Amino acid sequence: METEPEQKKKVPFSVWLQEKLAASRFLTISLLLHVVLVVVGGSVVLFKQAVEPPDFEAAGGVVNGDAVAQAPQEQPPDLSQPTQQAATPDQPQISAPSVSAITSTTSMATNFTMSAAPVPVAVKAIGEAKMVGAAMPTNLGSGLSKGLPSSMAGRAGGTARSMAAMKMGGKEKSEKAVMQGLRWLKQVQSADGSWGGGYKPSMTGLAILCFLGHGETPESPEFGPTVKKALDWVLENGTKSQGKLMMNNGAFGAPGSYQHAIVAYAIGEYYTMTKDERYIPLLKQAIQYIVDGQAPDGGWQYDYAKGPDSDTSVSGWQIQALKAAHLTELKIPGVDEALDKAMVNLKRVQGPKGGFGYRKPADSYSLTGVGVLCTYFWKQDRDKVVKNGIEFLLKETDDHYPVKYKGDKANLYAWYYNTQACLMYGGSAWTKWNRLFQDEISSAQTSEGYWPVHGGKEHGPAEQDSMDGKVYRTTLCVLMLEVFYRYMPTTK
Repeated sequence: METEPEQKKKVPFSVWLQEKLAASRFLTISLLLHVVLVVVGGSVVLFKQAVEPPDFEAAGGVVNGDAVAQAPQEQPPDLSQPTQQAATPDQPQISAPSVSAITSTTSMATNFTMSAAPVPVAVKAIGEAKMVGAAMPTNLGSGLSKGLPSSMAGRAGGTARSMAAMKMGGKEKSEKAVMQGLRWLKQVQSADGSWGGGYKPSMTGLAILCFLGHGETPESPEFGPTVKKALDWVLENGTKSQGKLMMNNGAFGAPGSYQHAIVAYAIGEYYTMTKDERYIPLLKQAIQYIVDGQAPDGGWQYDYAKGPDSDTSVSGWQIQALKAAHLTELKIPGVDEALDKAMVNLKRVQGPKGGFGYRKPADSYSLTGVGVLCTYFWKQDRDKVVKNGIEFLLKETDDHYPVKYKGDKANLYAWYYNTQACLMYGGSAWTKWNRLFQDEISSAQTSEGYWPVHGGKEHGPAEQDSMDGKVYRTTLCVLMLEVFYRYMPTTK
């Protein structure tokens, strides 16, 4: 017979649990409520993890809607300042690509219409120059128009110009040479605001172009007074000579046709960059002389004569002045028509190998860059005309005209045009020319900041050790080294 404890042990578990639960109803209710709360809370957590993203992504970007805001990229350095200074980037206010200079800068919107050019291949020369760490300007200059053409976009100071120089293969070394050259020009400027001696108008015009190419205006921090004095000299003397910018009321003569166009080119650029209305009457007068002086074949000659067989060298400066006038958007009568006719003359003098001749069709090395660049400035059969010209000038450079400053074939006039022509063409042509000219020109500068007499023979004051010669060589070299941002290639 079983004892009482043994009988209890054999009671089924379910019966035993019911008895216990019945004895403690409050414990049962509490247990059930806790189970429900745990289930509901866990469900909510699982649901949020399934449908809501985390606050931060593993890559480090902060989530904002569907987009992840990445950390700002490192900005390229300003090339104009010594590398030991701390970088203090200043973001220019620009609308589309902007323009200005490396030490004094300005902001502006853009809208350029330069002829189509193949997209250049990016060059990695900037890395070779170890530009990281060069200081950015903390002061942006003022005085630039907000409607600047996009071809001048690279002139913008600080980040914008440094990016343009980097993209086109500019080096810190070449920008330092530009700054040293501009400071030398500032130092040797005459008290009246001009430069040079026997060729004051053209030397002053070329110097102004150098400062404008660097984005400097009369309101720029470092070079403002220099630019203002020069422009005041042009305005006063050009007005006295009734728009004849060789600064006399006589015949233009041989040098006068060059000098007039160079100064007209400078004030055309200045107006486009600043919209300084005081210069409109003088610019219109000066451009009218160029339009009226065009020869029947579409080119220009000494003294703006009207005979046959125009001079390609004279024509090159007139075309640059007319293009600058076109970019002002002042719609000066006859400008576009004159440029149309000028293209006919350029095609007339192109030689069988793709080069350009002086007065007749020929393949002249020193004039091929003129023909190619001026063709780019307007509208013509670029594919054939430009391609053949570029191929010719590069082959001639390899075979007969090495880019050696002290060499007996040195020719700054040809290099000035070749540099711009190859930049506009872009691709391997620009990569090659940049490799040939940039270090060579930068290294040739004297410690004072000017460029000495070179080893070649060419027309003009290049061979003179006079002030005219020093200014001429220095301005052409500075303009070459500003090419990385002075006029940007465009597909328009």
